[in-house]
Amino acid sequence: RLLGNKSGSEEAERAMVSLLKAECGYQFTSKLEGMFNDMRISKETAEKYRAHKKQMVNSTVDARDAENGGKPVDVEVSVLSNSHWPSQNVEPCILPTAVRAAMDRFQKYYLTTYTGRKLSWQTSTGSAEIRANLPPAKGSSKPRRHDLSVTTYQMCILVLFNARDSLTLKQIREETHIPEDELRRHLVSLCTPKHRILRKGSKGKGISGDADTFTYNADYTSKMTRVKVPMVSMRDATGSSSGSAAASGGNGGEGSAAAAASSRAGLVDGSSAVPITVEEDRRHLLEAAIVRIMKARKMLNHNDLVAEVTRQLSGRFVPPPQFVKKRVESLIEREYLERDEGDRRVYRYMA
Repeated sequence: RLLGNKSGSEEAERAMVSLLKAECGYQFTSKLEGMFNDMRISKETAEKYRAHKKQMVNSTVDARDAENGGKPVDVEVSVLSNSHWPSQNVEPCILPTAVRAAMDRFQKYYLTTYTGRKLSWQTSTGSAEIRANLPPAKGSSKPRRHDLSVTTYQMCILVLFNARDSLTLKQIREETHIPEDELRRHLVSLCTPKHRILRKGSKGKGISGDADTFTYNADYTSKMTRVKVPMVSMRDATGSSSGSAAASGGNGGEGSAAAAASSRAGLVDGSSAVPITVEEDRRHLLEAAIVRIMKARKMLNHNDLVAEVTRQLSGRFVPPPQFVKKRVESLIEREYLERDEGDRRVYRYMA
């Protein structure tokens, strides 16, 4: 929400963090508070950089801006601390030349202003607004324009079609270096019936293979001038490849195994029910419930704690006892709880 400017109210966000802090302690919310601080500093940095650009308006022209019609690309950068945000171990993709030039200018300004720092670009989390100039509609001489709100990956893909009308999956991969699953997902999102900015050569939802072609759709139209292109789910983007794996098996057993291996991708411990992101959310809910209960009771034995946690969370999910035990051990390691010296199955809350 913070990175995408989707928060309804900053005051409401901070109020929620304050409640969590009062309930669970400072350590539980320190990273959240660091995130808010990063966003505040990023806004201040963006304002200073805009003022800096106005002063440099008559400076030397960067030849790389020719790709954007000679106009410099306007970038807004959120500078985030590694210690406060989840780490993203994703290699940066190859950005359009004009965008790279704009980023280099910001990086030069930032590292000159703040010495001793290092910037690592996270292209997997960005967004972009690009203008699509399309041929006039039938019976009109006026070119059609749409401002497309897309992800950074989609921007990199679409800019390739300024030079060529048709590209294969392999060519797009080689020219952007976008991770395979994300590349397929972003391409499929640009080929949906409602937002068919590109035409896909193969039939069906998924992508058939490296030779599958994508062609610029000159007939794309929308009632809106400003269009937000939604993302399809990873399952929709890769669904056809699972189906083809099952169909190509030498016998029924081999086909089933291939499909099952594909369906388990991204799930926890091979579980067919709980994706990683859902388990992460459940882990945080469970730990918050344990801390809340122990803060109120101060001292509780293991069975009673499991029963109370299960009762409180039953409206959302039923945590297995082994899952509760793991989270209790984690809280003990982080010094939220401790074991009673007289009875190891009794826990004490550490204020």
